[in-house]
Amino acid sequence: MKISPLKVGGRTIKTVIAVFLCFLVNTVRNSNTAFYAAIAAILCIQRTPKDSLREAMNREIATIIGGVWGMAVLLIEKNIYLISCEVLRYLCLSILLIPLINFSVLIKQEKGTFLMCVVFLCITVTHGTDESPLTFGLNRIADTTVGIMIALLINQTPTPLLH
Repeated sequence: MKISPLKVGGRTIKTVIAVFLCFLVNTVRNSNTAFYAAIAAILCIQRTPKDSLREAMNREIATIIGGVWGMAVLLIEKNIYLISCEVLRYLCLSILLIPLINFSVLIKQEKGTFLMCVVFLCITVTHGTDESPLTFGLNRIADTTVGIMIALLINQTPTPLLH
């Protein structure tokens, strides 16, 4: 049995370049959340530039909506009322997914529903106790935008012949 050499496709190369550029840009930005830019780039490098643009739009809209909802909840918790019982807080955050999901359906963004929920929970669950959770939320949205823009730019460039 003959083993063929490893083939590296153009989309793979574009993904690697896009992720590296995300890390590079976020190093310059001094962002400690470059991971989110890299995720956006990975998901937005699609087979065609048109597919990439469609994925990028869904991702950007979902990230902004989930981020804004998450930051709004944190503002309420910080300035109006914080539920001190962790289990009760988790119940409330889970229930808050209902209006978020309904909102995504209302604005016809069903393809981004899961991502809206993920971003919302990422902000409210894992960063609610940060010194500045709103800064995290804004950086989370900015990092996703950086990753999307890099992916769209890279996906427009011709693929190197590395097959």
